Amino acid sequence: MFYNPLDGKPERMQIGARVLDLAQWIEVDADYAADLAEKRRLLREAPTQVLACLPQGLAGSREVLALLESHLPRYFPALTPSVESAGETLHPIAKAALKVQEDLCVMSLAQGEWVLTAAAVCFPNRWDLTSKIGRSLMGIHQPVPHYAEKIGAATDSLFHKLSAERPLWRLNWSIVDTPALHQPVPVPVPDALRLVNEHLADNLWFRRERQTLRKLPQSGDILFTIRTYVHSLAETVRRVPDFRAQIAASMTGLDAAMVDYKGWVGIREALERWAQA
Repeated sequence: MFYNPLDGKPERMQIGARVLDLAQWIEVDADYAADLAEKRRLLREAPTQVLACLPQGLAGSREVLALLESHLPRYFPALTPSVESAGETLHPIAKAALKVQEDLCVMSLAQGEWVLTAAAVCFPNRWDLTSKIGRSLMGIHQPVPHYAEKIGAATDSLFHKLSAERPLWRLNWSIVDTPALHQPVPVPVPDALRLVNEHLADNLWFRRERQTLRKLPQSGDILFTIRTYVHSLAETVRRVPDFRAQIAASMTGLDAAMVDYKGWVGIREALERWAQA
């Protein structure tokens, strides 16, 4: 699946949620086996980095696992997810994550706030799961410039109003310097001049997240899924001929704080020159 969240306008912070058809809740592609193998490796070699659970998230995690065990045979009957070598002692959110390419986060309502209580996140985009567990939506997004004043209250309201009958989905995007899915911490972006000399479009990657929100009818928790897709800028242009113009327009909407947050300080000028060429 190739998603393009850009619309040819200056980038602006917005939720952009749309109603989700549950038949399209989970997506499976040719990377299924490889992605699950990587998840198994990470859960085996770095479990504290990719798995975090509080007691409050256990009921929701069990419900997520049950939903996937019902959903996958119905919509993907040929699929044979396996938890080989994972063991029966795995937390149910980890077992669930080993059935799909999506990362899974359970949010529970606590004292009027939605709090992250269980998560299996093997493919983070340069953020640390251990620093997010137990935090509210506002706390999770605290490093994001302008989140609180622009969409913080609206995001809280969306979570409070979400119903089991009306799940949602949205897209997010970034540009990174590696196609690796597992990026738990920020890494320095290569020098812009070297990127130009070594063909920028082949050294930068358009990373998108297809995120879904689903209210769990039994526990009352909310499941947040994150499916990540990555293509080089060169491949993106082949698929989306207007992409250069779209990324140029998007970048005009980014202030210095957001450019720094996204890690583009070293590449913004080179990226803009490429986009306008």
